[in-house]
Amino acid sequence: MKLLNYDSQYLISQNLRTTTQEVPTTFTLCQYHILRRLIKQKKITKKFFNFLLQNLFDLDDWRKLDYTQMYQLIHVITFWNYEKRGR
Repeated sequence: MKLLNYDSQYLISQNLRTTTQEVPTTFTLCQYHILRRLIKQKKITKKFFNFLLQNLFDLDDWRKLDYTQMYQLIHVITFWNYEKRGR
């Protein structure tokens, strides 16, 4: 193989290992603890929490969330604009 035909970025990327990491089917205990802490910290009501579950995932029970859904819920709760909520 002639190295002159390839740029250095391509050659470096060809020598990287590929990782095959499986995404868990259910949420993790760490995600559960993060969600609990956020609910307490942001003072989220049960009504608002159920509103998010219903509109984001069409679910009534948070225990049915999978890993990616729980990640998305944590992201939404973290970055929600709570100042607009009272208007």
